[in-house]
Amino acid sequence: MHRFLVAVLLALPALAEDRFYQFAVDQDRLGGAADFSFLNRPLTPADRLFVRDGHFHRVGRDLKPNTADDERVRLFGVNLCFGGNFPEEENAGRIAKRLRRLGVNLVRLHHMDTSPDQDPQQARSLLTTGPYPTFNPVSVARLRRLLDALKAEGIYVNVNLHVGYVFRPAVDGIPAPPEGQSIPIQSKPLHIFHPRMIDLQVDYTRQAIAALKLKGDPVLGMVEINNETSLVEAHQRGNLERAATGEYKAELERQWQAWLRSRYGEGPSAKGPDDYWLFLVDRDRHYLRRMLEAVRQSTDALVPVAGTQMGYGGLLNLDSHQDLDYQDNHFYIDHYNFPNLRWDARDWRMRDSSAVGSGLATYLNMAATREAGKPFTLSEYNQNWPNRQAAEIDPTLAAFAAFQDWDSIMHFAYEHGRNWDIRVPSGFNLNGDWTKIPNLGQSAWLFRTAAVRAGQTLVTLPAPLAARLQAAREKRIGNVAAALNASLGYQPEVALLHRVAVQAIEAKPVPEAVKTSPASPLRSDTGELVYDRDQKLLMISAPQVAGVFGFPGARKATAGVIDLELAAGSRGFVAALLTALDSRPLRESRRMLLSLPGYTLGTQPGSDPPRRQQLVLYPAAKDWWTLEPEPGSGKPSGSRNGGAPPVWMERLECVLTLRSALNRLAVYPLDGAGQRLKPLGAAVQRAGGAFRIHLQAEGQDLAPWYELVRP
Repeated sequence: MHRFLVAVLLALPALAEDRFYQFAVDQDRLGGAADFSFLNRPLTPADRLFVRDGHFHRVGRDLKPNTADDERVRLFGVNLCFGGNFPEEENAGRIAKRLRRLGVNLVRLHHMDTSPDQDPQQARSLLTTGPYPTFNPVSVARLRRLLDALKAEGIYVNVNLHVGYVFRPAVDGIPAPPEGQSIPIQSKPLHIFHPRMIDLQVDYTRQAIAALKLKGDPVLGMVEINNETSLVEAHQRGNLERAATGEYKAELERQWQAWLRSRYGEGPSAKGPDDYWLFLVDRDRHYLRRMLEAVRQSTDALVPVAGTQMGYGGLLNLDSHQDLDYQDNHFYIDHYNFPNLRWDARDWRMRDSSAVGSGLATYLNMAATREAGKPFTLSEYNQNWPNRQAAEIDPTLAAFAAFQDWDSIMHFAYEHGRNWDIRVPSGFNLNGDWTKIPNLGQSAWLFRTAAVRAGQTLVTLPAPLAARLQAAREKRIGNVAAALNASLGYQPEVALLHRVAVQAIEAKPVPEAVKTSPASPLRSDTGELVYDRDQKLLMISAPQVAGVFGFPGARKATAGVIDLELAAGSRGFVAALLTALDSRPLRESRRMLLSLPGYTLGTQPGSDPPRRQQLVLYPAAKDWWTLEPEPGSGKPSGSRNGGAPPVWMERLECVLTLRSALNRLAVYPLDGAGQRLKPLGAAVQRAGGAFRIHLQAEGQDLAPWYELVRP
């Protein structure tokens, strides 16, 4: 039977690039094997979060922290942005239920301050265009309803404070920049050191928490002070000098001289070579302390608070963030590039790269930014549409984050507006991106439940002050792994073998084992993750999880109890994840979920007959890709905000071999609501203690996910 199936597979016509099928997820009716609602329950006072032993915990039924009934919690989240934070009353509960079904238990409320409303009914911001901070009562009421809906579905929120607000001299009482200049985008980094701006942000913090009635509310999971900037980072990029002109330059100079006097006294003194870096650290820390005090006074000492991201300052953030509760970071695989106008929706390009195919370098750098002894979160990550390998991002990151024993990962974003019923993929949004949603619930489950175990050994990397300053001088910014390699000899791939954390500490030897680059394939110390950098494959092999991610091409890939063989002529990339739904090991499981999504494209606007969009080379480029332009647009790209329905998904014909103790197995493709279609029948064959399953073959109901059950 084995030879028969292989012969059939090889005899099939090659899967050309136009082999797609139409598919859409019905998020409001999602059920069955694809529904991960069971992971959540309504939040109560016992679910208040706080930091203990370097991780997030619930306070427990006694409502007291640091007692015997405290319980560790991991958070799998998504972002809402701009108007998406303020759904209409009839949609608040609907969106909360959608997210629960996807296994989400945290929502990051992002860009609430960025676009103040002139008309409050627009509800795109927590603010109006009045003097900062003037709150929009419509937005406040809508967000409070959303908070209640999320709480009822067991979902916390991460509240962002300063993200995008631009202070206005004529309205907010701040100095005007010199003639011909303006306050920089998002006020960065002036808002970190200018006293008036800091005072106003303190007022905003207190009033926002009060208006939203967040004090003591278990829905408030954590607070983030300042998105993606610090004075250290701004100086590394040259942005501080460009922004701090006129009265702002004079104010910064005044603070610099005051810092020098506090360090060296009133008399003449020679400045140290790194004094200016230490001054900027001091100013960053001062700002974060002021904001932290405002949060504490408005809530209490329990709420975990972060500053900015480690990618926006690097190793010196260990100094500026000493008073904060946890560290955070961001990353993107294949972020859009805008060669002309920033954020032009019809003039953009991308590399079509892969996290797995590029050595997992971004993951490894994230591991090196985790501070020892504190919770670590990734509050933004994505591999945005229409990247053809985007199905890899959530499951591979969830597995790596679980192995590293991180505390939260948050996909950016679920929705940027209120187009809740969009039927096509667009930009960074999960909503409408049917490539990512089929394995999102599995990713949440394996991260939140530790189905992929944390590494057995923790490697703590010492980062003495000299190394932290060296990284700043060399403008490493967020490239911490490279900085530690340069100063300590650290090999980033060690993070595929063991848990890794960095610590600001002096006179501690660097473990010799971290100075040697491990040979491929790299196997985690738990044995559950294997990365073959030469074959560009990541395999997950845990008792209840098996997955193959990357580029097996025509080769058979093995991950624990499964083998996977792509059909001849396939594109060569796969993201296949099998998880048990009955708490049994996969070999014995009687109910499993398999996800096998391909990449997706919308329908080309104006095409007749309707046809899918095409990825094309960006004009005059050899390795930059974009979408074909819409007819008559005159622009080099199709809109990154989506095409027209229906959505077309790449077909991934393959044979999956499952070694199982069962004597019978039924395999059901699932429709967009997660409901069973007709079973595969003869495409499932048992031989030699295993089932060989021919998936996405001609004549089958095509789907990106399957329920496997013992009938």
